[in-house]
Amino acid sequence: MIPVKEEDFAPHILVAMPSLQDGYFDKSVILLCEYNANGAMGFVINSPSSTSVDDLLGELGLNTDPPQSQQILIGGPVQSELCWVVHSPDFHGKSTTLMGDALALSAAQEVLTSIAEGSIPATYLLGVGYAGWGPGQLDGEIEQGAWWLADMEPGKVIGFPAVERWERVMEILGLNTPYATYCEA
Repeated sequence: MIPVKEEDFAPHILVAMPSLQDGYFDKSVILLCEYNANGAMGFVINSPSSTSVDDLLGELGLNTDPPQSQQILIGGPVQSELCWVVHSPDFHGKSTTLMGDALALSAAQEVLTSIAEGSIPATYLLGVGYAGWGPGQLDGEIEQGAWWLADMEPGKVIGFPAVERWERVMEILGLNTPYATYCEA
């Protein structure tokens, strides 16, 4: 488990190792929001859907200017009806929870309404669903080499295009070696 006090936990990046041949989590980058004795949860941040934020706003009868063409992310296989927004702390609503110094989490409806009104966070990711692990489950998967708990600033990772996040994180970690390529086979 991460050697931090639960009350001091800030989000971390969890990256799937090339040896993880899961189908769903292959080459996943997860913004790990909670990790303690009760388990872990986070959002896959590199799996874009075919639906844009503008598409969703249109379904809700809301319009934006400027258009919000970024894709909604598939955050994980758990509660796919759950909609979330991770964003820069320049937006703060009633539902906002700060996650460290650089990120916050808010109810999607609150942020979407704000976006439609023209008050758009400098950086945001909107997604559905999440990834979750029971007590000790993620610890075991990390020990087996399926995941790497990356010591890096999540805000920087969010700045990469979604489809490039896994490769960029692997480069930063120095894990894009011939050995890592060999492990993919």
